[in-house]
Amino acid sequence: MDQKKYPIVPPNELRCVWMTAGILSYQLCNHRFDCEDCPLDSAMRMHFSQQASVAKTLRQAYSSRLEGQKLRPEFLYSLKHYWIKRQDRSSVRIGIEPKLASILVSPRAIVLPSVGEQVQKDKVCAWVVTEGGTLQITSPLDGEVWDANAPLADRPHDLCDYPMDRGWLFELMIKEEDLEQAQLLCMAEAEKIYTEDDAKFQLLVKAELEKNYEETGNTLPDGGQFLQSVADMLGVEKYFRLVREVFM
Repeated sequence: MDQKKYPIVPPNELRCVWMTAGILSYQLCNHRFDCEDCPLDSAMRMHFSQQASVAKTLRQAYSSRLEGQKLRPEFLYSLKHYWIKRQDRSSVRIGIEPKLASILVSPRAIVLPSVGEQVQKDKVCAWVVTEGGTLQITSPLDGEVWDANAPLADRPHDLCDYPMDRGWLFELMIKEEDLEQAQLLCMAEAEKIYTEDDAKFQLLVKAELEKNYEETGNTLPDGGQFLQSVADMLGVEKYFRLVREVFM
């Protein structure tokens, strides 16, 4: 018995260019390759341009704030993304490293420990209040608060814009043995760990943006507002939840 063979594409029918490219498994062209007036072609191009836009948005979000703000070899670092700068044999200055600082939604307020307060390693001693939530700051060392960066009360953005300089948090009086036992990192060690955490955060954000693109994209045509930051696109509470998931 002869078996008849039927072609996948019937005679005289045209394959859609997206089928030819291997993007669609089966789609015939009914516009005679007039792609400019084809709604499917328009929708497919929009889809792929949106994916590129997500990646571009992420790159721009971090590169602008990180410019000129790099880890410094004379500092020490903690696993929880703090830098420690020796002031003298008995005191250190503490701040947030640039990658973590760059992803914080513009802080509304910063609550620092009081001068004379005793703080403990890995215990909460300060808070950064943002629109999406409050980031708890722990101390990388035991010690007594010698000074706090009071100007941050009026200029909380300095924490994000100048994390290695005038965005410092507080200074501690410490014991030399506590510093030696704290298992702090050199610049090369910290850079590797911080880069891995930053990459993990960006992947989580990218996945959320792609999943919710229709809901969070630019909405100017229907009277909405242009969403300029990643936090705006995700929603500040969802964005802050991802910050907490990776960095806290």
